[in-house]
Amino acid sequence: MTNQTKLLFQKQTTDGLIEVCDRHQLRCLNIDAIEQSRINLEQPDQLASPVQRYILACLLFIETPKKVLLGGLGGGALACYLYNRKPEIQGDAVEINEIIAELAKDYFYFPKKQWDIIVDDLRQWNDRNYDLMVIDIADSDLTPAWLTSEKMLLQLKQQLSKQGVLAIDLLVDNAQSFTQALVAIRKVFKRQTLCLSVPDHKNIIIFAFNKPLINYSVKKLTTRVKKLTEIWGLEFPVFIEQLKNDNPDNNGIMSMGKS
Repeated sequence: MTNQTKLLFQKQTTDGLIEVCDRHQLRCLNIDAIEQSRINLEQPDQLASPVQRYILACLLFIETPKKVLLGGLGGGALACYLYNRKPEIQGDAVEINEIIAELAKDYFYFPKKQWDIIVDDLRQWNDRNYDLMVIDIADSDLTPAWLTSEKMLLQLKQQLSKQGVLAIDLLVDNAQSFTQALVAIRKVFKRQTLCLSVPDHKNIIIFAFNKPLINYSVKKLTTRVKKLTEIWGLEFPVFIEQLKNDNPDNNGIMSMGKS
């Protein structure tokens, strides 16, 4: 740790060396020196992680979610942000690592109201009517194969509300693995998907929609930006441009033309 970094917690586990540290106004959760989550201690209603900000680009296409599932908790920064922005949202966070679950409560201000942490394997979790499901699980810095299996994707789809969206933070190390995962997701979700790459990161967010959406034009999406920015404080115009770059025209969800 540098002189500017304060170590708050450290423990060697079977999953690696888990650390919580403060650097300036940021608090980070690291496993084997790889950042898993971060919060801005001075602005808990802001998302400090670019990846998590891009995950919420899906809010361009759905109404404010009433019920949210986080598969993989990290430090709980996303739950903290959602609670500070929209305290009426109900949320469940399923996290297999009990230590991570406790750290979210002790160091990352996990909400005490409206949100629950369930220490369990996501494969064993089964609930209903989630408007937004965010799945952010990695094994050795890659998305595990079981997460994009047809069986698991069907299980997740069944837990979505009629208008719900599944957001998977996909981490792969080659084009073939990406294609295999995307094909599997598109098959289960009847091709109702969008991709969103995160600049300067290897993460690719896959949005999968439970119900066919209207074909949003860029112009129509842009009309939603002002209101969404007021609610969420996110860079939605940037998300729209990146979605245009990452997806083919006439993909069934978003048309890239201006009309």
